[in-house]
Amino acid sequence: MTVREPAWRVFAREVESSLEGERGVGERAASYVLSPFGARMNRVLLAGSITSAEPVGREESQSFWRARLSDPTGAVAVTAGSFQPRAMAQLRASNSARTVLVVGKVNLFIGRDGTAHHSVRAESLRAVGENEERATFSDALRQTLDRLDLIDRLTHVPSLATETLADEGVPGIWIAGARESLRRYPNADRAQFRRELRSVARRITGLALSDDVAPPPATVQIRRDPTPPSRVPPSAGERAEESLLLEHLDQVAEASLDAYADRRELLARVGSRGLGADRAEEVLTRLEDDGVIEEPIVGKLRRA
Repeated sequence: MTVREPAWRVFAREVESSLEGERGVGERAASYVLSPFGARMNRVLLAGSITSAEPVGREESQSFWRARLSDPTGAVAVTAGSFQPRAMAQLRASNSARTVLVVGKVNLFIGRDGTAHHSVRAESLRAVGENEERATFSDALRQTLDRLDLIDRLTHVPSLATETLADEGVPGIWIAGARESLRRYPNADRAQFRRELRSVARRITGLALSDDVAPPPATVQIRRDPTPPSRVPPSAGERAEESLLLEHLDQVAEASLDAYADRRELLARVGSRGLGADRAEEVLTRLEDDGVIEEPIVGKLRRA
């Protein structure tokens, strides 16, 4: 069984501002989206108001749905399909806007014209009340400001040792994210982002947040995610399932005009070979988490 990446507590603006991707180290390394504000995101947790979901594509019966989640800093697309049956059911559950928490995987697709398209593939989604939304905002605000403070320290003292920061309790993934953010986004306007976060503080407390004032007290305990645990190698049976699925993915992609494997055709093919739909979805999700395959276009798969 593969251990999933920790979910970063972020706001929509941070996801929207992220234009750099990278692959982790190792045979089954996960893919990441790197933000200008220190988050090296594979999975994220977001809170906000989500619109009613709409089917993607011309066929209303197709199995991929998209909505838009808004928080005080911006908005980002949230999607779910047959690979995430529970999340898809939750996304489709209401015909009106509602407040939710979403945990999912960040996707970044850069079009040929250079336009960046961001989305969060929901793994779970649930409706929450105002108090839980504010608590989640408070948690994310504190962590975001802490990450910005870390970047400021490294800007002024580039030689600051990783060991020193680790001794202070700064998570290793934060340190790595901050250093890489400085390298990839040397001209990012992080001061402007700090100012934009005042709208979050107003939502939490009804008070403005000045540049010199500490963030409001959190109503929940802050969780700083530790370095992700080591991944458990897949079993022989899981390897066989992955090989079967990848073999047919390559065949479907090779026969297509656009070099992508159509998701529904792939599921039908492996189903005829004895890999049921639910199990195939689990394998596909695992391969996506591991960075082996990706879905840069809705309903179209390819090797990463």
